[in-house]
Amino acid sequence: MLSNQSICEACQHRTVDVIETTDDPVQPYRLCASCHERLMDYALRPIEWYNLASVHGSFKPMLHDDLYDEDGTACQPETEVIVTRQDLPPSLEQAQSDVEALLSFAVTRWYVEDEVISALKQHDALELLDALKTRYEQTPNLDVKARLLEIVADVIQTPAADWVRSLWHDVDVELLDSLASATATSLPTEEGLKRVYDKLDAIEPKELPSVAFLCLYRFRSPDVLDWIESNCDAFDSNWARLAAVSMPTWHRMNAWLERGRPFSLVALEAMVSCVEGHGGLYVDTQSPRILETHLDEIEPVLTAYERNDSVPRVRRQVAILLQNKDDIFT
Repeated sequence: MLSNQSICEACQHRTVDVIETTDDPVQPYRLCASCHERLMDYALRPIEWYNLASVHGSFKPMLHDDLYDEDGTACQPETEVIVTRQDLPPSLEQAQSDVEALLSFAVTRWYVEDEVISALKQHDALELLDALKTRYEQTPNLDVKARLLEIVADVIQTPAADWVRSLWHDVDVELLDSLASATATSLPTEEGLKRVYDKLDAIEPKELPSVAFLCLYRFRSPDVLDWIESNCDAFDSNWARLAAVSMPTWHRMNAWLERGRPFSLVALEAMVSCVEGHGGLYVDTQSPRILETHLDEIEPVLTAYERNDSVPRVRRQVAILLQNKDDIFT
């Protein structure tokens, strides 16, 4: 009987002839000669693409969305692709009843859609966690690990707490934001934030705003606003986006306006980020609002700030805030 290491990862029935390292020398493709030829010609059959993507993720250069649709259809083949019914990948409906098949399906997606999350939630959380942990420990692929942590964050949550804690002992910096997201939904907020803050201390200042946003936005905690005050020394839109999703109050935003730059600029953009489409996808998914607002203060405070800092950007932002105040302030 052939071992898994001896079977082509794409067709899953012929023996391995080629170890292809072009995309990744650490996790090469193990392929038969025919599948290797189709890989190099960007002409994999849908099931072959799916089988590779379920192991390597769908973001590798030779598998990504410039070359294949999410159903594995080749977009730029250099040779003809003949597809029969047997060459089609499983649908969500076909995969959803089996934990392993469903995890494979989730790994192949460009992102985890709501219907995939719903299907994963139909399984026992501990059974799903066991399968996920095994897959996580067996793969060197950081994209796949990140996707599995995304499933922890969106699906498993608290039952994964002990495992998530164990991952903080030796976290790869490239997985920091993914592990932080899983931490936000699985660990108590105070404990989770401390673990993230400790790691953020080692991030270069110029990279800190963007890394901090990705690591902290899912916590939705006003404690993050205190942390921003201790770490922000120049305006960056990521500080504003992070502030927007961290339960900001009107009192805090007003205080930042009075404090002057960079905090006044962060406050303005944080408030603007509460308008759908202005803060980006991650912010929009959180539906942020400015809380505990004294509604009669909004217009006089904003117009007074505009008079003192009347640059085009500020004027535009104040106009947006006044036009959308009913959607921003509660």
